[in-house]
Amino acid sequence: MRKLIVTEFLTLDGVYEEATYWRGGYQPDAGIFKRDELFGSGALLLGRVTYEGFARYWPHASDTGEFGERMNSLPKYVATTTLSSLEWNATALEGDVVTAVEALKRQEGQDLLVYGSGTLVRTLLSHGLA
Repeated sequence: MRKLIVTEFLTLDGVYEEATYWRGGYQPDAGIFKRDELFGSGALLLGRVTYEGFARYWPHASDTGEFGERMNSLPKYVATTTLSSLEWNATALEGDVVTAVEALKRQEGQDLLVYGSGTLVRTLLSHGLA
């Protein structure tokens, strides 16, 4: 069974976001942990808001090296009920999000990585999936 890895920028009072403007310039040497986390995963699992922000940035980012290549090439699974079409190698989760994530976890392969996606993570935590 695949693990679900959640990585957040979260304040103690529950704000889900990074304080700095991360899209201001990716630096490949900024974090071995983030690189290992991404390369140890076989797919991204994202909420709609995080997906939209990432999909605006990553496909067009320059000078991101193998990290950017990996980010762009991984399959993405998106929890959304409002987007009718997805790009950037992404597929919408169908039906109940909890059931869909349970099915993804049962698949063979590397772990599933969740960046941000606070609403999705709260749902998964409440069902014992994260």
